[in-house]
This record gives sequence, C-alpha cells and structure tokens, in this order.
Amino acid sequence: MKGLMSFLVKAKLVEPTLEASDEASDEPQEPEYVAPAVSEVEPLIEPIKADTNGEIEESLPLEVIFQQADLPPSPFPAEKLLRLLDGLRTMDAQTRKAAVLAMDAADDNWSITDPVQDAERKIAALTAYRERLGEQLAVGAKQAGDQIAADKHGLETTVAEIRAQITQLEQLLEREIVRSAQEIAAIEGSQRAAREAVGREQRRIDQEIERFGEIPASYAATP
Repeated sequence: MKGLMSFLVKAKLVEPTLEASDEASDEPQEPEYVAPAVSEVEPLIEPIKADTNGEIEESLPLEVIFQQADLPPSPFPAEKLLRLLDGLRTMDAQTRKAAVLAMDAADDNWSITDPVQDAERKIAALTAYRERLGEQLAVGAKQAGDQIAADKHGLETTVAEIRAQITQLEQLLEREIVRSAQEIAAIEGSQRAAREAVGREQRRIDQEIERFGEIPASYAATP
C-alpha cells in the first residue's frame, strides 16, 4: 500500500501527508463499498413535461441537464472520479479500486460515497431527460398526425366546395349559353322580319313611284 501511495503522490492524484506516509502500511484494508442499485435511489427530479414545440435540441450540455434537474453539488463529483479512473486504466481492476479507496482513506474532505451518490443522481437526471426526449417526440408525432389529419380534412372540404361551385358555374354557364342563343335568335329573327318588312315596303313604294311616274311621263310639257 505504501508503494501505491507513492505512485499516487507522484502522479499528483493525492496530496502527500506525513501521517498518510507513516501509517499507510499499518491501516487496515477498507471494506469493499457496494453501491446501491440505481432503482433504489430516491428520484431526484420530478417528471418533466415534454415540450410541444416540435423542436428537438441536440447536444445539450450535460451541465445544463444537471442544472435543470437541480442536482446538489458534490464534495467529489463523479466526473472527477472518472478522470482519476482514466489515469489508472493501465492498472487492473482490483488495483485501480484499491488506489481509489486509498485516496479516500488519505483525504478526509471526501468519501467514496460522494462520487457514487453524485453518479447515481446524474444517471437519474439523464434517464429523466432521455424519457423527456421520447415524450417530446411522441407529442410532436401526435401533433403532426393531428395537423396532417386536419389539413387533409380541410383539403377535402375545400375540394368539395370548389367542385360544388364548379357544378353551379357549369349550370350557370349552360343557362347563359341557352339565354344568349335565345337572345341571338330573337335578334336575328327581328332583323330578318325587319328586312322582309323593308323589302315589302320598298316594293310597295316602288309600285307607287311607278304609278305616279306615269303622269309626268305622259303629260309633262315638252320643252
């Protein structure tokens, strides 16, 4: 354990302390911490109603999600422990775990339960956010379906109205064609009757002119 503490000090993962250096080898092995199942963690945030604007915001920073979930601060955030574990990836799992527990034993400012609880809270927040995305998608899909149905119904109604108007216009057009044909026939008949009357009258006048013309032709004084 003393060699492990030296490694952690050289890696700047823990602060060197005289007490920790002298007593590291005499400290009893820390009991293994068993984290409770996530399902046993009390819900940290209330269910969030899905947005109804139909817009899905991608790549929302995790900090914003955690802030929306109103997570309390942690003395040792889970992200810090993850960075520490990334620096210990060359170790096997047991040694890596022992190193983390050694850090816990060497520092009274935090406990391994802090990042565990913080991780569980953040898992719950992310799970709730993930469910909210699904709810938002479902609401958007329902709204889209309702809008599509409304648009189709509106189109059907408009088409029916337009077709009814077209039928009325066709009937009106037919009536106008018949009326116009009748008016034209009446006008043409009137004109034909007028021409026939003028012709008869002109023939009558011609006869009278011819009749009256007999007098001048027979009795007018010869110059």
